[in-house]
Amino acid sequence: MNLSDQLNGVQIKELRKGLGLTQEEFAHAVAVTFSTVNRWENGHAKPSKLARRAIEQLGNSQEQTTLVQPSQSIEELVSHRPTGTGNF
Repeated sequence: MNLSDQLNGVQIKELRKGLGLTQEEFAHAVAVTFSTVNRWENGHAKPSKLARRAIEQLGNSQEQTTLVQPSQSIEELVSHRPTGTGNF
């Protein structure tokens, strides 16, 4: 997985939810605070290079588990939008 500087709040939220993590769990996994993840997801801040690297490592480690299919990239997981759900 290669997360570019274009990683935005919507993508972070979709990735986190795709991994089945709460904001607090995701924050712990990438070594930031809950409020930092919340600010990223709400578009009030962007992850630093170090944080993007941690997110990338988290995504890569999760790709190798049964949470995602081996052929499914993180980019596909992030871009997947379930159909039939309302806006939250």
